[in-house]
Amino acid sequence: MSRTPQSRRILAAEPYTQWEPGVHSPGSACGPATLAAMMEYWHTRQGADFIPGSRHFATKAAHINYIYSRHSGRAWGMSVRSFVRALHGYISSASGKDENNSGRTDVAVFNDIERYKAEINAGRPVALKFDKWFSLRWQGEFAYDYHWVLGTGYEEPEDGLGPVLIVHDNGVRLRGGGYLPGQERRIHYIPNQAVISMVSLNIIGF
Repeated sequence: MSRTPQSRRILAAEPYTQWEPGVHSPGSACGPATLAAMMEYWHTRQGADFIPGSRHFATKAAHINYIYSRHSGRAWGMSVRSFVRALHGYISSASGKDENNSGRTDVAVFNDIERYKAEINAGRPVALKFDKWFSLRWQGEFAYDYHWVLGTGYEEPEDGLGPVLIVHDNGVRLRGGGYLPGQERRIHYIPNQAVISMVSLNIIGF
């Protein structure tokens, strides 16, 4: 018998897919896809019209490619530091301010489920990086070995396994050569806690 979560919050973010046709480097585009989805949310859901969202590009793939080529996309993936730099760079370029001017953006890196929930409750999605290699957890079994996703919500079920992260997974590549589009996925936080980095964004004064 399934149990109803004690509490739940899910943000209405638009999913992106790193594997869709037109993405130039799909195998390493999870960071840019996550950043694109976050920027699209701020443009459409938070009213930050100065930020280019998907309507500024011909396709979502073009949006991902723009971020990949202009804001720290790399064949080996995007580090947390590079993701933070890309956030500042993307927003600074849109606002016309210098990249080092942090007055408009508040970006934080953490790994705290209560802080994550507070961001979601405030209506702000959180970028999540899973990385067992950098975390030196090479033998562990986690939801992802190395992957960026957009955290869009949480649940607190009564199953004794702790809080659940609700994320957009950026799509899945199939062995036959096709792909599944980006969709919502639920991941237990506690078994994955050791390999997660969280990046929050608040844009102030727009």
